[in-house]
Amino acid sequence: MKKIVQKYSKFLKQTSEQFNTAARKNGVKCARGCHECCATGFFDITLLDALHIRDRLKNIPAPVRKRVIAKANEQLDILEKKGAFSRKDPLLKTLASIDSISRRSVKMRCPALDDRGACLIYDQRPHICRIFGPTVRGPRRAVRLEGCGYFTRDIPETDFPILLNYSDEEAMLKAMFVKAGRKRVREVDTIIPAAIALDLEKWL
Repeated sequence: MKKIVQKYSKFLKQTSEQFNTAARKNGVKCARGCHECCATGFFDITLLDALHIRDRLKNIPAPVRKRVIAKANEQLDILEKKGAFSRKDPLLKTLASIDSISRRSVKMRCPALDDRGACLIYDQRPHICRIFGPTVRGPRRAVRLEGCGYFTRDIPETDFPILLNYSDEEAMLKAMFVKAGRKRVREVDTIIPAAIALDLEKWL
């Protein structure tokens, strides 16, 4: 499993480089200091993202790591009291469960944000955090990845082949589940606080 996580970490780094190159070419970037997408509730991330984050937390300075983990646990406590999340079953298995956690966490910020809105685990952040922002469009203006709405310009798929990117991610997800003894990719996700606070490999 460690080799798969290491391969995924390299994939994330390459994704960031490709996306940033495409963004610069098309003159699009996030507004300085903006962290709205990180401060309005939790979106879903894959279990491979979760394993990557958990593995890479060891590279974070101890005081920062303790702070981020403590905040994640505090948020999970709140969500459990609301009946919106369970440490005993931390997987999101349906679109309804993803929508529910998003709605019920809407006033929460990512546990990795500092007081100024900067990401404390920026180099370890999940896949979606690396590619979200401007809309990525394919042929005939087809939306491949919906942006945040702040951007007035898009990234054409010819500059950032999002479908190929997703395909590469899917292959690594399959390898992860096969390694865990599954026969196919499971349609399950989780949230960033769980990825930070819990060892989710046992739920594969």
